[in-house]
Parts: sequence; structure tokens; C-alpha cells
Amino acid sequence: MNRKGLTITYIVKAFPCNYDEGYGNVSIAKKIHRGSGETFLFTSRQALRYSIVNWLVEHGIWKYAQLTSEQGVKQYDPKQLKKEFPEEADLFGYMITAGRGRQAQTRAAVARLTHLISFEPWFGDQELLTNKNFADRLGENPDMANIETGYGYYKYSLSVDLDKVGKDENFGHNLSKEEKIKRVCDLIEATKFLYRDIRGRREDLKPIFVIGGVYHKKSLFFHNAVNVIFKGSKPFINYESLKQVLEAKYTVSEKEIKIIGDLTHLGIQKGEFGDDF
Repeated sequence: MNRKGLTITYIVKAFPCNYDEGYGNVSIAKKIHRGSGETFLFTSRQALRYSIVNWLVEHGIWKYAQLTSEQGVKQYDPKQLKKEFPEEADLFGYMITAGRGRQAQTRAAVARLTHLISFEPWFGDQELLTNKNFADRLGENPDMANIETGYGYYKYSLSVDLDKVGKDENFGHNLSKEEKIKRVCDLIEATKFLYRDIRGRREDLKPIFVIGGVYHKKSLFFHNAVNVIFKGSKPFINYESLKQVLEAKYTVSEKEIKIIGDLTHLGIQKGEFGDDF
């Protein structure tokens, strides 16, 4: 396969989907600070992976890989890996410890996710929560808590090393071409309809903008080029930064040069963004 790298960048719109350890009765949303002094909300790649795998299992497309804690470490069961190669171990990698003094068997992830990072700064919004209904039914005073919140646009990227899907030297697996294709397509299918259950909410993570393709080079071509800017109250996709990437070229061989835009597909939800794109 000459084109070995799949990369897709998504824009979604949601409330916070990941929280850090709080203090007292305050739940702290995951966030990061920039040199500009602004604060941005994010959801970790681990949380995204969790939601993607759960979606695939819940919809009967995958089955959870078997786990064990026999070596004092929670990990995939090597007995299963010797017999078969479950999807999540294939795409998201593993490390199997073999006991004291013995080298661990590792497989790097071939499907990688970035963090889900917001475009819009966080302004310190909080939501007051109470159990008033239960308290009223008991004739008692309610308990109260605060949760950090916000609502806006986020982006994340998925990349897959297509030449490594379904191949595992540690346990001698090399799946059929059809099965390799199915696993990658199933993963993309999950991102099309993804949601995340968090604190009693079901956050819709279906993409409202998506751009990507399959390329000869492995690169997150669009992750840092996808941006949302506001003109008044209307959000717009910053086309100028994308245009630079789409017009860029890379060398496949001495006789073959590719333009990234020729291999790229793009989708956008109608009515969500300004029409100058």
C-alpha cells in the first residue's frame, strides 16, 4: 500500500466532556492555559478512546478484549492475544508484562487520537447542582455542588498507520486484507456517530466539520490548520490556513509529486458556519 497514512480532523460542539480531581463541592473541568493568558477546555485522548471503544462494543461491532491482573498489572490477557487479535489491542496497542526480570511485550498504537481542545476561551462559567427533589421529598435542606461548565466548538484528530493494522510480530498475527479494512472503517464509523456519557449528560460528538484523507506521508496535516474564528456572533472556518495545507505538495518518488488537496475530502454541516468557506 503506497498510501500508508490516514488522518482526519473533526470539529464538534459540546459541553465539557472530561473533569479533573475537584476540591470540596466543586468539580473541575480539564483545562489548559496559554501564553496569551487565556484558558481552554479540553478532553483527554484517553477519554476519547474510552468513548469510541464503548460505542463500538455497545453497538455490537466490537467485543471487549479479555483482561487479566495475574502479574499484578491490569492488562490484556496474553492467552487471548496468542489465539486471536482483538480490535482494541490491534488499533490502540498494548504492553504485556511477563514478570520480574523479563522483558515486556509492547505494541505501539497504530490508531492515535489527539486531545479534544476547545477553540473558544473558558470564561469561568459554573453550574449550581442540587438534590432539591430528593430533599423536598424528605422534608430536608438540599445539598449543593458546583460544576465548571461551558459550551462551544472543539477539535480533535485521528490518525491511523494503515501499513501496521492487523500485523503483530509479538504473537505472530497478520490478518486478512478484508479484516484490516473493516477495522479501520469501523473506527471511522464510530467517530461519525460518537457521543460521550458524562455526569448524567449524553454529549453529542458527531462532527459538524471534517477534513482528511489517505496519504503517502504520515502526518496530522490539518490539526493545526483547522480553526474557528468569530465575526460578530457568527462562527467561520478559517479557510486561509486550510488553503495553505491543501495547496502544499509532497514527493512520493523522483517522478511523482502529490498535492494534498487532490487526496483530501471535506464535509461541513449546513447552516452551522458562515458561508464564506
